[in-house]
Amino acid sequence: MINKKEKLILIDCDGVLLDWKFAFQTWMETMHGFVPSDSDQYEIAGAYDMNLARMEDYIIEFNNSASIGFLPPLRDAVYYIKQLHKMHGFQFHMITSLSEQRHPQQLREQNVEYLFGKNIVTHYKYLDTGAPKDEILKDYQGSECFWIEDKLENAQHGEIFGLDPILIAHDYNNNDTDIPRFWKWKDVYQHILETLGHDT
Repeated sequence: MINKKEKLILIDCDGVLLDWKFAFQTWMETMHGFVPSDSDQYEIAGAYDMNLARMEDYIIEFNNSASIGFLPPLRDAVYYIKQLHKMHGFQFHMITSLSEQRHPQQLREQNVEYLFGKNIVTHYKYLDTGAPKDEILKDYQGSECFWIEDKLENAQHGEIFGLDPILIAHDYNNNDTDIPRFWKWKDVYQHILETLGHDT
């Protein structure tokens, strides 16, 4: 059975490795002329004062556009992901609710490899836009692998399946939870190494 001792980390992409929110807001403004009235909300329809069905159409359009291949990294993710891989031998399996279409999936992989390097993410597991991740997380049930997410519900589901969740902090996930939550990837890096008893 896979476990964290094999130096495998399960990781989300948007809001964790890549700054999807910034890229989406830029796209919404340049392509459609919309500016969010409340950018702190996770439910992005509320941020744009738009009904959910219409916003979902925009999100699907964005996720399947060429723009999805050019997302910037989130905060200090690049340096510390590379450190975890090069200095400590970790590899990553990505679980991302992006699209079921192969074209945006290929753009995602190119984007991640360009920013973080090849052979760091060794498996990409795709779900449709906004789809729950339970079925894929079940494949790692009981492994105790670190599971790094930005959506509290997905992190909690990982905990149910015997994973070791970590939240990347955003204004929208500032909830009362025992799951470790960090704004900087530097702190995620230190938490992982300290949990495993490695020198930082």
